[in-house]
Amino acid sequence: MKSELKGVAFTPRAFQHTNHGGFTMTELLVVIATISILVMMVLPTLGFSKVKPQAVYCMNNFKQMVKACAMYASDNHDFYPPNPDDANTIAGYDWCPGNVLGWYSGSPMNSTDAGNATYLTNPTYSSLALYLASNAVPFKCPADWRVCIYNGKTNPVVRSISANQGVGTVDASWLNGGGHSGRPTTSVPGPWLTGSHIETPSQYATFGKSTGFKNCSPSDIWIYADEDPLSINDSSIAVVAASPTIIDYPSTRHQNAGGFGFCDGHTEMHRWKSKLFVLNSPAYEKLPAAGLEYQDWFWLAWHATRSFTTGSVP
Repeated sequence: MKSELKGVAFTPRAFQHTNHGGFTMTELLVVIATISILVMMVLPTLGFSKVKPQAVYCMNNFKQMVKACAMYASDNHDFYPPNPDDANTIAGYDWCPGNVLGWYSGSPMNSTDAGNATYLTNPTYSSLALYLASNAVPFKCPADWRVCIYNGKTNPVVRSISANQGVGTVDASWLNGGGHSGRPTTSVPGPWLTGSHIETPSQYATFGKSTGFKNCSPSDIWIYADEDPLSINDSSIAVVAASPTIIDYPSTRHQNAGGFGFCDGHTEMHRWKSKLFVLNSPAYEKLPAAGLEYQDWFWLAWHATRSFTTGSVP
């Protein structure tokens, strides 16, 4: 028996259309909120991805610096490089001559030494040049944004690293009030350790030789540090140990952290607990508040010297 369906039109399956509903307003809002949260999570990571390589680069610079210093001491009867607090450019009398002050908005002056790499690469001037193969790169923190004009050209500043004023040597002639003369074999006096800029020894230990640590260990004392671009001038950092006071500012340019190289050869990217060392204008003398600011000052001073009287600071 044969049956027929008349008057019925058949449409091939491929051309059949099913009407599905679109996103509701609620679903769209959920999607947008989810994307916003993901973006907020990713953006800090992207920023950190730039900062972290800079920190690694910075630590590599410090490793080279402390190794160069150790080799210098080995070749010079354990004496550390000369480190007077006078920014002199006399050959043989400063581990790193010259002054790199300025080259930022509001600077009281801009030193042309900031662009002179010769003070870093020429062994006649720089105590470490020979041991760094006349390479100026380790002296410069990648987070230091400053540029300067030198010999008519615009270039990045050449130095961001400074030395602990309590580590190094001076010549006896200069220490006694005269000009630089003779071999630097006297331990630095540690100006500012007492809170006043005096060039005489005090109760606070200074270290002229790598074998001269008596009341602490070389692993306790930093010799080189990143100094903040708004603070740096000559080649040394002033540290006050007698009371909570800030004269020169270590760097905070690695997400509130700064690099240090210690006398035993180890390096550290130290993260500060407070905003004590954050600068937005030229450096000024500052008294830390109690709490986290005091703790940051204490770390800096305690790793710069120790009192022969108390064994600590102040």
